[in-house]
Amino acid sequence: MIITQSSPSMVKPAADFNVDTDASVPAEIPLDVHAVSALAQLLDRSISALNRNCALMLKCQPASSRLAEGLIVDSSAQNLIAEFVEQLEAKRNRSQLWAQKFKQCSAVMTHSMETLPMEQRQRLYDEQGRMLCSLKEMHIPPDFVDEFDVGVKSSNDFFDKLLELINLIKNGYLAGYEHIIAAYSDFFADFNKEITAKMKEWIEGANEGKEVKLNAGAIRLALQALINKYSPPNAAAVLFPAPGMGKATKAEAEKWLKALGLPDSCLHRNNDGSYSVVMDLGPLKIMKDGLPSSGGWVTWDTAGFQAWQTGFNAQEERMKNMLQSFTQKYSNANSYHDNFNKTLSAHLSQYADMLKAMLNF
Repeated sequence: MIITQSSPSMVKPAADFNVDTDASVPAEIPLDVHAVSALAQLLDRSISALNRNCALMLKCQPASSRLAEGLIVDSSAQNLIAEFVEQLEAKRNRSQLWAQKFKQCSAVMTHSMETLPMEQRQRLYDEQGRMLCSLKEMHIPPDFVDEFDVGVKSSNDFFDKLLELINLIKNGYLAGYEHIIAAYSDFFADFNKEITAKMKEWIEGANEGKEVKLNAGAIRLALQALINKYSPPNAAAVLFPAPGMGKATKAEAEKWLKALGLPDSCLHRNNDGSYSVVMDLGPLKIMKDGLPSSGGWVTWDTAGFQAWQTGFNAQEERMKNMLQSFTQKYSNANSYHDNFNKTLSAHLSQYADMLKAMLNF
């Protein structure tokens, strides 16, 4: 049905039922009732796919607490790291798919909105503003506030702005903590494997239990090997930036250094002038410095051995606390990522309902 001589404000552009997320909006031609119904169905399908993928993403929860607990109590917990990394990869893939569905859904919504007369669109613009205000009112982690503000100001287009926020949270915030917890877990697992698990080989009783023999030389070599492995410029030393995040400025690295609660010594200037946040190897160095200067085996009375062991265990406890701290920070970042996307998905469902009602009016 072709409508002629209609007022411009009453004419709706035609619906495109094969919306290409990278294509421009089709040329304006009138809609008929069947086109409106088909466009409403397209909205239903796209928002259903969005919500379904959001639910799948939320179901995938890498067990960071289980990883930390396992590493602390089990020196052979390497399998936990492999499992955790696999879960991280699954979460990343589902997050990426959710972002793709969002892009497709936003293209459908944008096209649907542009089929409406101009005087009807203001309600939708107002709803977009309320949606953005709601996302701003969520608890934004202190170490992400600046990036959130940048995302909000990134574009005048509402859906481009939301897509930028999704990508910033996923790739610029959560991905940073994903790498940190994975990298430090590798470090702690290596400490367990190369030091803790071998300690029984390096300690022997002597003189009917009145003395203790310690292979200080072997412990020193093992500690130095770990220090070498996790020192710059080796990739294993880097906590931030994560691979794929690009080079970091001094200000960016200092911000992450502060967020992680690490000492200034962990701020590293790279040869190309960029900056990194690297492992805190202070505990390993203190352990090494606490060993007798003489190589090979040393013999102590029990009091001397216990004094050394107390100092050694205190540094190991520092590393455990650091692992637990990174785990909590990752958990907080993951929770914000999930809550943001869950809230956004709910808002978009309401927005789609409003849009469908206006299309059918």
